[in-house]
Amino acid sequence: MGAPALYLLLLVGFAQAQALLLVGAAVVARCGAQNMAVYGSLALLLTQLGAGLLTFRWLRARVGARWWAGSACGFGFRRSTRGWVLAGEGGGLLLALAAVALAWLLPRHGAPHMASLLIAMPALPLAGTLISVLLAPLFEEGVFRGALLGALAPALGPLGAGVASTALFTMLHVPEQAGYFWGLLPIAALGGLAAWLRLRSGSLWPGIVAHVCFNALLGLGALH
Repeated sequence: MGAPALYLLLLVGFAQAQALLLVGAAVVARCGAQNMAVYGSLALLLTQLGAGLLTFRWLRARVGARWWAGSACGFGFRRSTRGWVLAGEGGGLLLALAAVALAWLLPRHGAPHMASLLIAMPALPLAGTLISVLLAPLFEEGVFRGALLGALAPALGPLGAGVASTALFTMLHVPEQAGYFWGLLPIAALGGLAAWLRLRSGSLWPGIVAHVCFNALLGLGALH
């Protein structure tokens, strides 16, 4: 249960620490705007990587064999079949297309669309791509559909744990939507799909693939 809190605290802590370092470096070295943007991109990449790896290390040391277990009370870091991986790929792409259609039907006014937030570092777009397409899906699925779902399943049952983990996953993305309620619907649908894939397949990997495909397709829109 402490995994989401630890993950978020590490993200915030790393971000604040590196922001202070960047400000200090700018004052001392008088870095230009372009250099600051590059350093900021690298700092965000290291923040995501550091928070995720430390959270996973903390979890792995405490859960033992549950790390690999495919039951609802396990964490699901076991291999999956090709069929379930393809299901995750197709589901993620379909949800991304639905998100694009929703944004076209109900455009956001006065704030950037969700896709533009996925790759928001023009000085170093590779860093943004790694975060949104690879690191965030891996770590978020491990925390929400692995640790959190597995911890809640004994008390709430598989369905209740899936719903609760999806709700918390959606709440995590409220700030990036800047008050745009409709933008939360595709995120909630993605969380629900990933939870369903986790419970039915017994593995986290189909949900991770769905998350990767969802973010990647929206990221293409952001690059455009």
